[in-house]
Amino acid sequence: MYKTNDLNHRFVDMDASTTRTRILHVAERHYADRGFDGMSMRALTSEAGVNLAAVNYHFGSKKELLYSIFRERIVPMNAERLELLRKAAANSDGKPLALEVIFDAFLIPMARRATGSEGPDIHFLRMVGRSLAEEPDFWQRLYAEEFKGTVETFRQAIHRTMPELSEEELAVRFHFSIGAMLGLLVKHQQFLKEMEGRPGNRDIAALFQNLRDFLCAGFRAGLTNSGD
Repeated sequence: MYKTNDLNHRFVDMDASTTRTRILHVAERHYADRGFDGMSMRALTSEAGVNLAAVNYHFGSKKELLYSIFRERIVPMNAERLELLRKAAANSDGKPLALEVIFDAFLIPMARRATGSEGPDIHFLRMVGRSLAEEPDFWQRLYAEEFKGTVETFRQAIHRTMPELSEEELAVRFHFSIGAMLGLLVKHQQFLKEMEGRPGNRDIAALFQNLRDFLCAGFRAGLTNSGD
């Protein structure tokens, strides 16, 4: 049986978790609409129904709040990427994976997060676009803390499939792949306007499939043996 103090502690934890989540959701929208410099803490706390002390308690500073916004999206996305890759490897009978399978594991979780219930998740797409303008130290830290391990796992999978690629060439081609993925996210709406009236399925899921095929072709370019 729980003691009274135990119950009070649990309710406090539940309230704290709810408050933290509410702050993150509001902050993400404000960041997507206004960027870091335009993200007013007064407006944010007013909409979230909290005071500045609550933000400082949960995140420490405005900059740490920004990192937390991205972690909230990145951590489950990378976990899904790694799980898809793990399942694919478990079903491969020990053989190297096809590039298409590897890039499906990498791209599908991102495509899911870019798609809302009624079409593209505009706040997420804007958030990605805003992030590209952040200072280099922001991305260096975010990469080191949240992306490095995942990227290395996918590079190893690609290297196993394409051992003829040098480490340098693999790194370059993977870097180009990331750039193409981010470009699709940031320029998605502009692309749709440019293609209005032309035939073809251009929802974000279809575009990500086109991207996968494009990236696989890029990795195979100039090689006499694709390795898969």
